[in-house]
Amino acid sequence: MATTIAEHYTGELVDWSRLIAFYDQEATEFETKLAEVIQRNSIPNIAAKVEEQQDKLNVMMKKFNRIRIQIRKQGAALKTDSAFIDDKLIHAETEKKQNGLRWDMQQTEKEYIDTRYACSEFLSERLKKKND
Repeated sequence: MATTIAEHYTGELVDWSRLIAFYDQEATEFETKLAEVIQRNSIPNIAAKVEEQQDKLNVMMKKFNRIRIQIRKQGAALKTDSAFIDDKLIHAETEKKQNGLRWDMQQTEKEYIDTRYACSEFLSERLKKKND
């Protein structure tokens, strides 16, 4: 059976939702590690530096949560009574929303990856200084 546009779009939405859940879990793990840095470290002003990293992670999670809401709305628009809508019911606005969501997800992922690497680098430096 051929895949409908609604099924394809829904598949994308499901994939994005899974990625966001993964990133959310990963960000929580980073926050735990950052909290441990404060507890174990007596370096002056470390709390402010840790808070900066936590703030960056929080900003990213807020962006992903906004996307999560858009994903739910788009998913609902692609179904009627739990069945996928027919291709002929997918109009330009639905397509435009899906493309916009795709772009938002890609941009936010790129930004999150930069944030994640900066946080990893920060943690590595703190651990390195602790072990010296």
